[in-house]
Amino acid sequence: MNLIQTDRIDPKDFLRFRTLMGWTPVAMEQIENGLRNSARMICLKDGDEVVAMARLIWDGGYQAQLCDVMVLPAYQRQGLGRLMVSTLVSWLRDQLKPGWSLKLNLSAAEGKEPFYEKLGFRRRPCQNAGSGMDQWLFGQTKE
Repeated sequence: MNLIQTDRIDPKDFLRFRTLMGWTPVAMEQIENGLRNSARMICLKDGDEVVAMARLIWDGGYQAQLCDVMVLPAYQRQGLGRLMVSTLVSWLRDQLKPGWSLKLNLSAAEGKEPFYEKLGFRRRPCQNAGSGMDQWLFGQTKE
């Protein structure tokens, strides 16, 4: 396998990839803004086809979010997810100044928790941390 790694993805490719993964659809403008405002991103391509990606959101302070970790089923169990997450976590560690601490959050897809645990993440709830939670918000349709 000869994959190309880049820190960019075309928004149309991202939308197509997200659809292939069966994820909730989002508007193109949101995708463009999200990609542009990511702190760091990794995209792996096999030729012109996106086969894996992950991105990191960081406020520059003490909170960061690992998100959009996606690997096509045919490319899973080959270490691509581990490579991307480890690379992003390493980059984030390198940004920390002496005395800084940072909480890296994620919302694991159901059943993917063991993957993240192997990379040092802990399940919630746990001591001093309640359940991880999320909520999708949808805009009103224009009439």
